[in-house]
Amino acid sequence: MLDKNMSQTSKIITYIILILFAGILLCPFLYMISIALATPDTNAKELFTMMPKEFYWKNFTELFSGAFDGEKPIGTWFLNTLLVVALGIAGQLFSSTFVAFGFARMRYKHKNKLFLIMLCTMMLPGQITLIPVFYLFTRVGLYNSVWPLIIPQWVGSAYNIFFTRQFISAIPGQLYEAAEIDGLSYMGIYRKIVIPLVKPALCAIAIFTFNATWGDVFGPLIYISDTNRMTLALGAANLSASSNPTGAINLSVCMCMSLLLSIPQIVVYFAGQKSLFHINLGIGNSGTK
Repeated sequence: MLDKNMSQTSKIITYIILILFAGILLCPFLYMISIALATPDTNAKELFTMMPKEFYWKNFTELFSGAFDGEKPIGTWFLNTLLVVALGIAGQLFSSTFVAFGFARMRYKHKNKLFLIMLCTMMLPGQITLIPVFYLFTRVGLYNSVWPLIIPQWVGSAYNIFFTRQFISAIPGQLYEAAEIDGLSYMGIYRKIVIPLVKPALCAIAIFTFNATWGDVFGPLIYISDTNRMTLALGAANLSASSNPTGAINLSVCMCMSLLLSIPQIVVYFAGQKSLFHINLGIGNSGTK
């Protein structure tokens, strides 16, 4: 929202600049829609235009033909992705808030040292632990399944734990004292006080986890080889790498798949953004009301 003290001329100029930038950022998305709706002749000659001039909806029909048992089982990929995303979000929400509560409010020996060690793991790129983690999942028989994509989400993320700990630390201590006087255990405090007051953090973690998991290609590429167990992102990558007998890639079908991947992320972003703006971010103030 713009400053109310700005002059009318300044507001008009600011809005014009923002609209121009929005138009520039919208161009690739429009180009993707134009390619997705192009006819086979246009696709073969690659005579695509920025604005959609053709509406060849058969590209989507071709993409979803044999959705569950064809060469492109889009339906199966979609269900696999939903499973990974849903369990991944649930795992991150529980593990991150639970560990963050322990670091923020529980008292035990070497707590600060353990928290520092946890923060140090943020400096380690995932490629360093890739081989040992892959070996562990292979040894326990979870290779070529979605579980290697889900289980790591249930052990928390250093960034999400640090992020949530800051929210929990802002909750007034009087609430904890009142809860202890009422006889609430640590689990009761976590469930009845902490969780309701850190909803902005939970919403942010859910959005971050969704975007990271929904569009993840690297993880499924490492752990999944069976076509029917792929996720949408990996299926789209394989689809873009495949070609017809003439050696040409059907860009229109690839763009249809890209739209299928992009639209949920856009919807979740705007829905989550609205939720964040409508939630009171002043945790300390809301907790004392």
